[in-house]
Amino acid sequence: MTARFRISLDDLTPNNLGVLRRINSVVLPTTYSDTWYKDSLKVGELAKLAFFDEVPVGAIRCSLETGKDKNKIYIMTLAVLSAYRGYGIGKQLVEHIIKYAKTTSVKEIYCHVWVGNEEAMAWYERVGFTKCELVAGYYRKMDPAGDAYIFKKIIE
Repeated sequence: MTARFRISLDDLTPNNLGVLRRINSVVLPTTYSDTWYKDSLKVGELAKLAFFDEVPVGAIRCSLETGKDKNKIYIMTLAVLSAYRGYGIGKQLVEHIIKYAKTTSVKEIYCHVWVGNEEAMAWYERVGFTKCELVAGYYRKMDPAGDAYIFKKIIE
């Protein structure tokens, strides 16, 4: 007998904003301000919660960077509770952002990954991102400060 489960994505709302905060606090080594969370309500399709059946288990929060020389989406946070990794939840969150990018003029999605997070670096490469440059001391609030690689995905 095959186990059946359903992964779904939902919009971020004032009523579930605390879920994003909780998932990030459990998974990520950094903290975000109240303002950052309030601003998360303003980014529309660039912030989603992921549910495994009815249980919130993951989230993504991005920002759109526009201007003369850039038209990119920056993945600010992507987090999936460890017990729910391997079910394609993170991939579904990123695929949502890629699909959104294709409906706009965005040509690149990128993120920073701490150099010590080998699991995340391997995962980003598996879902089509390329490891690019090293940013020394990117995670300044970590003790000691942590370097990060930039991972990019070109949207065609």
